[in-house]
Amino acid sequence: MKRLIGCTAALCLLAMLALMVGCGGVTNTGTLAYISNSTGTGFTVYNINTDGTLTRSSISPQDTPQAPKILQFSPNGKWAYFLDAAGTNIYAYTRAGNGTLQTKIDAYPVGPNASSLVINSASTYLYVALPNTNMLAVYSIDPSTGILSQVGSNVTIGYAITQLVLSPGGTIMYGLSPTQQTIVSWTLNASSGLATQTSVTSVGVHPDFLILSANGNYLYVTDSRSTYTVPASGGATTPNIFGFNTTSTGVLDAMPDSPFNENASQLTGIYPSVPVGGATSHDNRYLFIINQGSHSVSAFKIATSLNPGELTEVLGSVTTVNGVSTSTASPFDCGAGCSTPSFGIVAPSNNAFYLMDENANMIFQFAIDQNTGRLRQMSPASVSAEGGPTWITVK
Repeated sequence: MKRLIGCTAALCLLAMLALMVGCGGVTNTGTLAYISNSTGTGFTVYNINTDGTLTRSSISPQDTPQAPKILQFSPNGKWAYFLDAAGTNIYAYTRAGNGTLQTKIDAYPVGPNASSLVINSASTYLYVALPNTNMLAVYSIDPSTGILSQVGSNVTIGYAITQLVLSPGGTIMYGLSPTQQTIVSWTLNASSGLATQTSVTSVGVHPDFLILSANGNYLYVTDSRSTYTVPASGGATTPNIFGFNTTSTGVLDAMPDSPFNENASQLTGIYPSVPVGGATSHDNRYLFIINQGSHSVSAFKIATSLNPGELTEVLGSVTTVNGVSTSTASPFDCGAGCSTPSFGIVAPSNNAFYLMDENANMIFQFAIDQNTGRLRQMSPASVSAEGGPTWITVK
């Protein structure tokens, strides 16, 4: 009997440790990363471990009626809303405590080709961009059920918005129109949900992606076609990254040294190309730019005192061991098998950067040196995303 009790106690202890410790002997943070699979049937879900690595969650996969595109959770954590890959419907679900998309609330026709959705910080209104008709749709969120009700008719805004982002306080919304080289700003009425246009800002040649810093103070824009010819380089070009300081009214002020440019690789001498996205760290210290053409990630320090928001690329050196050279300077190669990097996000603890590759069906994971902003590949260097990943949401 004593032996049995001892074994039972040991098994209980092992079970408790299994609950607390993820693969590789690292603890689970309780935060999940949801990968939208545009050619699959739902979401691949990963646990984010304390060291930043991803391990497959027990709730993965989360199947959905249609392949998803953009997933957003209400800030209160109760509901999940996503656009399908065709941008035709918004699907609404309740979210269980373990992260499962538990109960389908309803599907709401919005498209075709709705491109983006965001939810205000109070979890009371949802906004959808409709670039085919140059319109914006506004929905109220029932505080008890999560049911959506459209507020009036679609609003004509005159711009083909492909991406919406919200300020942390949920009072300012920004939209990007690549074909019209424009950023549009709105103030949002907390009571009625009404979006009032406050400014229109010209930017770039073909701006692709808006990156709003976590504190909402800085807005960066990648442009896949706007470049700077580097002097004495034989005609080599480097991408432009446009930077703006935000204001309480949504008006944008261009940073004094904008646009910023990217350095050449210290290993190859080749400049990055086709920047298509990026993200800032949650502590607002670093910006990471995804270069699709050169399969790389550029890392920048964000100034906080003199000229706030200004960018300085992360520097480093080249070392050679057994004939193999490596560099600790930006840009960083996105890794073996990385062919079409397109979207990225920083872990909540700022210690990891996740890079999505739609064609490779992979998520590449990098550790962030929190003192320097340098990136290094984790082990494993990538995890499977299954079926055309288009979006990563962390909650």
